[in-house]
Amino acid sequence: MNIGITGGTGFIGHAVQRAAKERGDTTVLFSRRGGAGCRLFSATEPLDVSGCGGLVHLAGESILGLWTKEKRRRILESRVEGTRRLVEGIATAPLKPRVLVSASAIGFYGDTGERIVDEDSPAGSGFLSEVAQAWEAEAIQAEQYGVRVVRLRIGFVLGRNGGAMKLIRPLFRLGLGGRLGDGKQWMSCIEVDDLASMVLNCLHDNSISGPVNAVMPKPITNEGFTRAAAHAARRPALFPAPAFALRMMLGDLSHLLLDSQRVIPKGSAACGFRYRFGTIDSAMKEVFRQR
Repeated sequence: MNIGITGGTGFIGHAVQRAAKERGDTTVLFSRRGGAGCRLFSATEPLDVSGCGGLVHLAGESILGLWTKEKRRRILESRVEGTRRLVEGIATAPLKPRVLVSASAIGFYGDTGERIVDEDSPAGSGFLSEVAQAWEAEAIQAEQYGVRVVRLRIGFVLGRNGGAMKLIRPLFRLGLGGRLGDGKQWMSCIEVDDLASMVLNCLHDNSISGPVNAVMPKPITNEGFTRAAAHAARRPALFPAPAFALRMMLGDLSHLLLDSQRVIPKGSAACGFRYRFGTIDSAMKEVFRQR
């Protein structure tokens, strides 16, 4: 399959490229600057998706950083407008792609507390939930053109060379890691190569459509996450970050660290997806592995 990837040069995009190559697929990258073999990714013009049998849509403003009014606008608009331009490209393509795997996030469910949620659970509340709902609503529009649409609700991505772990890993290596808040909030994670494999599985398995939670089989608490990271780094974790301090320093971004997201992947379980790193301990061992 020839796969078009937006956001293909990012942390997850690179992993998807590797997984596609291993599977024998070819890739076409979309870039805001275009050139150098990339097609132009525009927020104002339909994308050229000609020749793409499948599409993977990962592009969007990073949610890291202080959530000022302007930052919130960029987070929302980059996802809504970018997905809209992609669907417009599908609409104008003489030969439509067969499938669109569009990134979303488990933020769709909001703060779940102790409640376990899966793909059949309703949307929650809060800014990240509103963003995910608007993002998915745009992607669903591709279905009217006969495209199978998978809405991949991605959890906390673990990997060596990108995402939040790129910032977190050095702290644990120095013995400066610790739980966030009381550590009882739930986290739903996935290792980046497992995420890439799941993307390819969604592209090639015609039985998969609708929402798919891209997370490990079992959520863990932040305390459990901290313990696993410290064990893999072979360092103690002695420096907890109090919730009030996180809220003062990070403002609304603190929701990303303190909200509870107890999400299970009913969709991937139903299609028999096989994880390489299906537990937090195995994933952390990979993240901290010396090369």
